[in-house]
Amino acid sequence: MITEIAENLYRVTLPMPFRLRHVHAYALDCGRSITLFDTGMHMPGAYEKLEADLESIGFSAARISDIYLTHTHTDHCGLTERLQEKSGARLHLTEIARQMHAHFEEGDYLIAEARAFYTRHGMTARDVEAVIEEIEDMKSRLPRLEVSTFLKDNEIRRAGNRTFEVIFTPGHAAGHACFFFRDEGLLLAGDHILPYIPPSLSPNIYDEIFLPLSSYLASLTVIENLPITVVHPGHGNSFGGVRERIDEIRAHHALKKEVLLNLVDRTPKTTFGICAQLIGAAAATWDDWEKFMALNETFVYLQQLRRDGQIRETLTNGVLYYTAD
Repeated sequence: MITEIAENLYRVTLPMPFRLRHVHAYALDCGRSITLFDTGMHMPGAYEKLEADLESIGFSAARISDIYLTHTHTDHCGLTERLQEKSGARLHLTEIARQMHAHFEEGDYLIAEARAFYTRHGMTARDVEAVIEEIEDMKSRLPRLEVSTFLKDNEIRRAGNRTFEVIFTPGHAAGHACFFFRDEGLLLAGDHILPYIPPSLSPNIYDEIFLPLSSYLASLTVIENLPITVVHPGHGNSFGGVRERIDEIRAHHALKKEVLLNLVDRTPKTTFGICAQLIGAAAATWDDWEKFMALNETFVYLQQLRRDGQIRETLTNGVLYYTAD
């Protein structure tokens, strides 16, 4: 489905196999060419859907001149390689997003690092292998990227007769960026702010110094200070009232952090054990992907609580345990 959301700016809704079921790309009609923001997921029928939607407004994938990526998660960048092959489009993203993508190109080293990371956090051998399967699936959907330029924070870019600002918003992904059309108060938000659910937060297994939660909350403040009229997210409906939505997301994270803190006591517990306590009976209806994401987010909160000095982390026989008084 393609929808005009502003003059010559279109939301293209593409399929996705996860519970959200869809992801948005945004196409800007620049006259003789199209500038595309995110590309959707590499899966059966997605490219054909994008091509048909562009044809409905008088274009084709071959006329894409530039692609801007908010981040390099598979659902937002998956069709990039095919689109570049078709059109020769220039690709623009943050340097950190490119580095994150490069980690997934490291093959056996990535799998070894993931096995070590999730074993260290108390996962059973069976659950570690389930995680590895999810990572392998993500790897299979990632495109090869031919980057033209790296984006800079707060720089101004031009597409057709419009200008937009690049706003770095690390948190959901270390290299995440939003695109702000100041003249219209319009924000292409990627996964930084979603209308119905808080964006997921995941650790960087290559960089445990990076704090997704504190980075994400700081990025919310950056967005809060912009004169935004409408947010166009990567998933879900467009919405106004961005400050109210930011307040809701902050409250969610504060509550979740408190809940996690209350689960940590004098008995040493692993991330995996605390996650099991947190999701409880709901795990019976969750697939491996959802459990994987739940464990990632549990660690993100524990990581922040440890950095805040509210809990302690100890390593015993190669496994990390958390305690509090």
